Amino acid sequence: MKDYLSGYAVELKSVSQDNMMLLFEWRNQPEIRSQMVNTEKLELAQHQNWFAKLAARTEQKHYVIYYKQHAIGSINVRSTDGQAIEQTREAEVGLYIGEEKYRNNIVAFAPSLLINDYLFENLNIQQLRSKVRSQNKAALKYNQQLGYQLKPIDEDFTEIILTADNYKQTTQQIKAWLSRG
Repeated sequence: MKDYLSGYAVELKSVSQDNMMLLFEWRNQPEIRSQMVNTEKLELAQHQNWFAKLAARTEQKHYVIYYKQHAIGSINVRSTDGQAIEQTREAEVGLYIGEEKYRNNIVAFAPSLLINDYLFENLNIQQLRSKVRSQNKAALKYNQQLGYQLKPIDEDFTEIILTADNYKQTTQQIKAWLSRG
């Protein structure tokens, strides 16, 4: 998968040693950590170990999101079957906005649109799915606006599922707004 993607006024750049600590700080923010599958506060050694193994992994890719040359968050994609991302037909996308002023802002849609376009159009991914905490109403609404269908798993989690067709039909208006600026 590419190390750099650009569109909708944002850039996605592969995580690097230069932003490892920024990711660690963002990931441990209480408001971000509380929405993760693993809500535990990460220790620096855990984060460094994860980071050290990241370059060799072909089944996942992690990016830092830049808006106007400023790092604002992180987005990642992972194949759900353990295959390399370029070979899988189903993937999981995760996103968080580390910079608070860009949360609940239309700019927050840009990285999802960019990576989803790439996954559906360039890699022929057939379906995206993820787990979202059921009490995270903002994330559920956000994902519905991208075309995801919601499927409750249990009281803690809701599975979200997106097909290329739902995505294309649902995001036309958002794409038009973001393409203007």
